Amino acid sequence: MLYNQERLLALMDKFDLAGVVAATPENIYYLSGHASWSQNGYRYGGSQVYVVYPRDPKQSPALLIPGGDVGYASLDEVWLQEKYIYGRPRHAQIADPSKLAAVEQRTVKLAGSDTKGPTAEKALAQLIRDKGMDRGRIGMDHFAIPVTIWEKIKAGLPQVTMLPASSFFRYVRMIKTPAEIQRLRESAELNERAITKMLSAAKPGVKESDLAGIYKGEIAKAGGQVYWMHMAVSRGGNFPALKDNVLQKGDVFRVDMGCSINGYHADVCKSGCVGAEPTAEHRKRYDAIQAGVLKSVDALKPGVRPQELYETMIAGVRANGLPNYSNFFLGHTIGLEAREFPFLIGPAEEVDDPFLPNTTNIPMEPGMTLNLEASNHEAGWGTVQVEYTCAVTDTGRQHLITPDQRLLSLPLQ
Repeated sequence: MLYNQERLLALMDKFDLAGVVAATPENIYYLSGHASWSQNGYRYGGSQVYVVYPRDPKQSPALLIPGGDVGYASLDEVWLQEKYIYGRPRHAQIADPSKLAAVEQRTVKLAGSDTKGPTAEKALAQLIRDKGMDRGRIGMDHFAIPVTIWEKIKAGLPQVTMLPASSFFRYVRMIKTPAEIQRLRESAELNERAITKMLSAAKPGVKESDLAGIYKGEIAKAGGQVYWMHMAVSRGGNFPALKDNVLQKGDVFRVDMGCSINGYHADVCKSGCVGAEPTAEHRKRYDAIQAGVLKSVDALKPGVRPQELYETMIAGVRANGLPNYSNFFLGHTIGLEAREFPFLIGPAEEVDDPFLPNTTNIPMEPGMTLNLEASNHEAGWGTVQVEYTCAVTDTGRQHLITPDQRLLSLPLQ
């Protein structure tokens, strides 16, 4: 089990919720361990998946899926035991049931079970009634529920107050469990290994697209998924790998790659020089950024606020060689989403949501996970960047992976 049950129940009590309904892939996975292929394949409402989580401790949470998802929902990794389908049941023709593996037995049983309803919205309304949640306030994960389906669900539950509550789930997920931190660590380690493999081939004459292919291949081999690939080769800013651009000796090189494995994101960057030692200017910029970010890492502990961390980084960069330095943030929180509440680590911003604090400038708490980063871009010259992935502990912070942020001479040997 991944989710923070104690925090989930406490926040349901705080907001007087009879229960919550998860609908986005992130929150479905968080509460159940189920990763739906159909929800990802038929996007924008084409396939609805839900977890109904009652506040009443006498009622257990339940997973509601389309029939095509039964194989995925029957895997050992799915810890939620109560599962239902909607639509038509799918009765399998089996010549010899004794030959079925355990996962196939579970799949066949679930596929042939009685459905909760002919459509997702009718089945969800029935499941909510079954759980005794049909007369209270329900937090709905509205980011994944199209307005037409929302209205149909509402029509089937006339005595329910349905509240748009995707931010509620983000607030629950803000404090990670040890199991989540371990998955974040594994994802960061994978990302580090994949980037290192790519950088071993980063030499003059190699195409950017070939480097990107190495990175994608390493992530895929580990069962992960690539989400972004910034590659700045003697250009300042965030760019994808340019298909036909060839690395040249002396190129200012920086990559910032994002992936996930087992649902949890990783964000790792590297900076260096291709086929030569970095110049004095290159080192000056990198060292200043490094000094500023490390000061913010040292300051990370319970009670410190994002704006304070941001101001610490800015002051550190300016004091170490870039007196006119400016930036809009110092990285972000990270988890099932690449950026989670309070999102960016930077100047305070107002928040207008009934389930969230009224500002992003909230005190750090144990269990929060962050990527503290800063960069220096200059069009026509290039980019340097430094980034550390940390978890807040009871007494300070810990690095999720061994820090390896240094200015590189490429290719790596």
